[in-house]
Amino acid sequence: MKRNRRKTFAYRPSDRIVSRESIISVVLGAAGILGYYLLLLGSVKTGGTSGVLSGAIGWILTALAALGLYLGVRSMENTAAVMKWKIIGLVCNGIVLAVSIIVFVIGLITMI
Repeated sequence: MKRNRRKTFAYRPSDRIVSRESIISVVLGAAGILGYYLLLLGSVKTGGTSGVLSGAIGWILTALAALGLYLGVRSMENTAAVMKWKIIGLVCNGIVLAVSIIVFVIGLITMI
């Protein structure tokens, strides 16, 4: 009689496992989006003449978004974890980095 052997190395995603890197990535992405929203409100309130502190906060948000994007990419290695949180973290941090680059380029253009 032939024994039925199953593959033990098959890919089996689980709905219960969420990697730490993806959670941190989502939190950093959400904090970046909220931070840029607050900076935008502050800039509108001051008439577009925000101080150096706003620029420093923008650079900090950019660095945190880069870290969040790195952690989001690293979390993709864990194939058993939920994919939804990984993608949300990557998208949020990508949006923050895109906004940072746009603000930086607009600042360079206005200096010329």
